[in-house]
Amino acid sequence: MSRFVLFVIVALGVTGCGYKLGEIRPTPMRSVRSLAVPNFKNDTYESRIEILFADTLTKTLQQDGTYRIVPSDQADAVLYCTLTRIERSPLRSVQNNVLATSEYGLTVHCRYEVVHQGTGAVLKSGTATGRGSFFSGNDLQTIQRQGLSNTAADLARNLATTLTEGW
Repeated sequence: MSRFVLFVIVALGVTGCGYKLGEIRPTPMRSVRSLAVPNFKNDTYESRIEILFADTLTKTLQQDGTYRIVPSDQADAVLYCTLTRIERSPLRSVQNNVLATSEYGLTVHCRYEVVHQGTGAVLKSGTATGRGSFFSGNDLQTIQRQGLSNTAADLARNLATTLTEGW
């Protein structure tokens, strides 16, 4: 009998630890159930990457499930994103030649703003960053383009976490 009482006391104690099951939206986003993600605006010199970043973010938000992703005319709020800067930096040099780079790091900076459809009020705004890397080769521009997809995935994870959990 004493083991049962101990089990009940422990079970009741654990339930009050502050954990909550289900979605926990940030306070400014509490009323938002559906979200639209139009193509990103691109203020960088890298052409035609807006759709890649918007699609990656849309898929990440759909997998999370906190918000329904819908067209702009059906959404409670619209997420506007602008790619502001892409930085490429050397990470590793070639083993016998320190002047040649074998791996580059990519950092993409994005500014975002969530606007309520009904009132036009800005619910949440800020910046997000995505990081990735790629190895150098004969066609550096094509390889960098492939590295951007990993960077887009990291940016999407970071931005989705900010929108769904508030941090």
